[in-house]
Formats: sequence, C-alpha cells, structure tokens
Amino acid sequence: MRNLNQAVLIILLILAIGTGIWLNKTAWRNRRLIWQMQAAVVAGGVGFVAGRVTGGKG
Repeated sequence: MRNLNQAVLIILLILAIGTGIWLNKTAWRNRRLIWQMQAAVVAGGVGFVAGRVTGGKG
C-alpha cells in the first residue's frame, strides 16, 4: 500500500511539473485557467498525502 501512495504522489508531482512547463509555453489568455489547474493538482496531492499521514479513513 505504501508503494501505491508513493506512486500516486510521484504521478501528481510529474503532472504539476508538466503543467508548469506547458504553462510556460502557452498564450497569456489561457494562463489563468492553467494556473487554476496546476493549483488543483498540487492541492490534491497535498491533501492526499496529508490524509495518509494523519491516518484519515476518507
């Protein structure tokens, strides 16, 4: 189970980095939406890890 948690965290980090690279190459008019998507990915990852660390049964 711990390997699964680490794999999910790594995937979320890769998605956040990939979104950041995409953001750097995107037109200005789309950046606000991409920032929101990137923030959602990072917040989801942090929430997932925090739930696992605190022993949440979500």
